[in-house]
Amino acid sequence: MIKMCVFDVDGTLFDYYNNCVHASTIKALRKLQEKGILIAVATGRAHYGLGKALNDLHFDYICAVNGAVIADANQQVLIRHDFTREDVDQINEFAHQYDAGLAWKFIDHVYIYQHKEKIDWYEGQIHSDIGLDPFIDCPKQDRHLKDDLPQSASINAPSEKIEEVFGNSKRLSFLRCSDTGYDVVLKGMNKGVGLSELMQLKGLDKDEIMVFGDNYNDISMFDIAGYRIAMGNAIEEIKEKATYVTADCAHDGIYQACLHYHLI
Repeated sequence: MIKMCVFDVDGTLFDYYNNCVHASTIKALRKLQEKGILIAVATGRAHYGLGKALNDLHFDYICAVNGAVIADANQQVLIRHDFTREDVDQINEFAHQYDAGLAWKFIDHVYIYQHKEKIDWYEGQIHSDIGLDPFIDCPKQDRHLKDDLPQSASINAPSEKIEEVFGNSKRLSFLRCSDTGYDVVLKGMNKGVGLSELMQLKGLDKDEIMVFGDNYNDISMFDIAGYRIAMGNAIEEIKEKATYVTADCAHDGIYQACLHYHLI
């Protein structure tokens, strides 16, 4: 019996070509909750940076920054995995040396340390319904010296330099999300780790979980869930691991999958 459905954002819940969540997806999620099925989102975004369209879906749980933060419906943080000061210093030093775009995701805001013009997702997010509120310019680059430490970083730098400096890192993983863009997380951290912690928190096993995804960073969730839904627009690696391949996110994919499994 399915007790929780977990959704990736871009390319799954959110149609980034048309910049919207489609009506059929909203209808499906509402029907799931009416039947008592929990809904959660798993994303590289921060829990406070989903935007109005996603916040209006009223998720029961948010698995944010690639699993490093778990928050509830009220955005109260339940689980977090912080970098060390040494981790932050190492990435800052690298960014300075190679003139990279760098943003740190803290528990309260995303702090832009340098070259926001090089951070390839920044303009798109501030001009979407996410807006400027989650972002703080921090040219002094001193946020990590106050109070607490971050859970993730976004860095834009040449891939060969990333591999040269961090290829053998025992502490950090660089998850590629564009030609020069990387999400930086603690070694071993991913959406699957975050989902496993959420499952343990709720006392759920894999046969009670259905996940929806389309891209590389969803594979770790597919490895631990009993029901695995690949969107029609998904990469082949995701489709190969799926228990069901549905339509793409712009053509009622989530709604069709929920019908297929008689969840709605």
